[in-house]
Amino acid sequence: MRSPRTLLFALLVVASLVLPAVAAADTARPYIVVFERSSAPAARAATSEIAEDQDLTTTQRYDDAVHGFAAKLDSGDVRELKNDPRVAEVVPDKPVRMTSLVPLASGDNIPTGVRRVGGAVGTTVHQASTANVAVVDTGVDLTHPDLNAVAGTNCVGSGAPQDDNGHGTHVAGIIGAKNQGSGAVGVAPGTKIYAVKVLNASGSGYTSQIVCGLDWVTATRTDSDPNNDISVVNMSLGGGSSPTANCGTSVGDVEHMAICRATAAGVTFVVAAGNSNTDEQSFAPANEPEVLTVTSVSDSDGLPGGVGGGATCGFSDGDDTPASYSNYATRAAEIAHTLAAPGTCIRSTYRGGMYATMSGTSMASPHVAGLVALCMGENGAHGPCWGKTPAQVIRMMIDASTTAAAQAPNTVFSGSPSKPLANGRYYGDLASTVFPSAPGLIPVNTAAPTESGTAVTGQTLTGGTGTWSGSGNSYTYDWVRCTTTSIASCSAIAGATGQTYTLVSGDVGRYVRFRVRAANSDGAGLARSAATVAVTAPVVVAPAVTAAPALSGSATVGATLTGTNGRWSGTAPFTYSTVWLRCNDGTVGSCTALSGQSASTYTLTAADKGKYLRFQVTARNAKAAVTTRSVATPIVTGPPPPANSVLPTINGTTAAGTLTVGTTLTGSQGTWSGSPTSYPKAWLRCTTTTLSSCAAISGSTAATYVATAADRGRYLRFQVTATNPFGSTTVRSNTMLIR
Repeated sequence: MRSPRTLLFALLVVASLVLPAVAAADTARPYIVVFERSSAPAARAATSEIAEDQDLTTTQRYDDAVHGFAAKLDSGDVRELKNDPRVAEVVPDKPVRMTSLVPLASGDNIPTGVRRVGGAVGTTVHQASTANVAVVDTGVDLTHPDLNAVAGTNCVGSGAPQDDNGHGTHVAGIIGAKNQGSGAVGVAPGTKIYAVKVLNASGSGYTSQIVCGLDWVTATRTDSDPNNDISVVNMSLGGGSSPTANCGTSVGDVEHMAICRATAAGVTFVVAAGNSNTDEQSFAPANEPEVLTVTSVSDSDGLPGGVGGGATCGFSDGDDTPASYSNYATRAAEIAHTLAAPGTCIRSTYRGGMYATMSGTSMASPHVAGLVALCMGENGAHGPCWGKTPAQVIRMMIDASTTAAAQAPNTVFSGSPSKPLANGRYYGDLASTVFPSAPGLIPVNTAAPTESGTAVTGQTLTGGTGTWSGSGNSYTYDWVRCTTTSIASCSAIAGATGQTYTLVSGDVGRYVRFRVRAANSDGAGLARSAATVAVTAPVVVAPAVTAAPALSGSATVGATLTGTNGRWSGTAPFTYSTVWLRCNDGTVGSCTALSGQSASTYTLTAADKGKYLRFQVTARNAKAAVTTRSVATPIVTGPPPPANSVLPTINGTTAAGTLTVGTTLTGSQGTWSGSPTSYPKAWLRCTTTTLSSCAAISGSTAATYVATAADRGRYLRFQVTATNPFGSTTVRSNTMLIR
């Protein structure tokens, strides 16, 4: 029997293909097209219409994880599709391939990894999970006697998703190889494994094939058959890629989009951290917050204590140490969803009904996928993870590992959070079957602490606790100063133990993080915020007006003007001083400051009539003081003189009439606006009814007058003059003929 040996499949993204410049524009290349939000039927109709209109042959069609299709497109096709209002993204279909995989000879005992994570204890093993598990990989040997494997989908070609490489079958056995007295036992023996083939015999493929597999997985959650629902997906694959926000929608990361859609449908993803001995933040999908990421531990005997000797399959790693090839976390974003499992020298099923020993985080990940499946339930019963959202399941699994480490600290491996390495690498606690089923577990950070503020000396940063599981938690805080963005370069800042910290000159050129310790009766946890940008010293810029002060209000005596400070650029904080100016002709040179008038409002007085007003503002900061003024008001006017609305009357009537000599005439002053201060009165004797024929009767200035013989045949009027500080207005009653 052959003894193959392998490491993790790595999806190595080929950023560009070097082709002759002349042919590049016309060569059809593989792309993935994603529609704007639409229903599956609408997406299928759009795909068919586009394929017919542009004479395209689709290689994949997606209805669930995303809506769209894959096809080979030339530059003209790409241009047309990007202009199609139905299309959200047109992205290159990235090629993927695997690293070298070298399996070793098989044995016939309980695999060390299964024993170490609690999948087997002594001579007892778990039973099949109640949940369905999908292995998204090179396929699975569907006829292997030690597997309960069924066909899921083949996204590489036609036919059953049969494994023609061996990697997918090895992964499947770690999860669920049967307990049948021979071969190797999995973490959840006999669990139904769905084969989802996305890579070919050489481990090559495209993102479109992975999305095809995830599309099929998502569809199981929405079809009419509840028996095929996939609850757990193992993805022992990945490749170099920067983390993408918003589920990849901002950069057209279709694989991340598909994982998010599947997660929203209830699928929990367990993925390998990667085998590059580097930070997992640059490895996808390990860096995606929706997944549970698994690093690799070398464990040679399946037992804690670190006394089992070194690895026996070509690696020099010691027992109970991080695998030398394993990726790791350094940032809070990845730490929050990372834990560890055995991955070195792992024996499991292999294609062709065989068994093989392999190493890599590819082997660590299915140990955890098997544990997640057990947490969902076993032997037909539901477990504590059943019915939980993927985010809750991930939190519960990390809770389990952290709680197990707290309960038995002598069992942790060198490099675990409670026994960290000096290099600052974070591998997570070892995965465990101590599944949480009630509150009161050790605090585990589920959303990283935050910090807000500006990274400039003199400014104050504010830390947020983040989100933690556990019950009865208490929190303590401190701030750390780092020489780089790596956690390993950080040291505590003396005395900085509150939720705020004011940056000092010693922070210039450094990076600052907020650190939170959560503790309860079960144990304690530690988490950090992301680092600030490099701290800088403040550069003080003098104030400069960007919008001049403004005035509002009427330029009328008695009215109130309101001035604003305007808008200013420069380095805050600013202080403002203001004053009102009275100007002779509106020019600045003719203005004089009004003593005591420094408020933002000013009521115009009679002294302002005929003048112009300005509002002057001086802005000051540590650099300089700068003064500017509003534009001038129009020339200030007084209010109008009194206005009459009802004319004076004689003896209570407004109509012309006839009276006799000896009659006492009584005049009313009428009705006025404008707040008159006096009403001088006079009686007029007129030869006709026209005003021009009238003359004042000497001495007749009272409101009453007795008609005399001199008035016979004449017409009398009552005249009222209303006066206020701004003028006077004279009006007269109608005439009365005296007989």
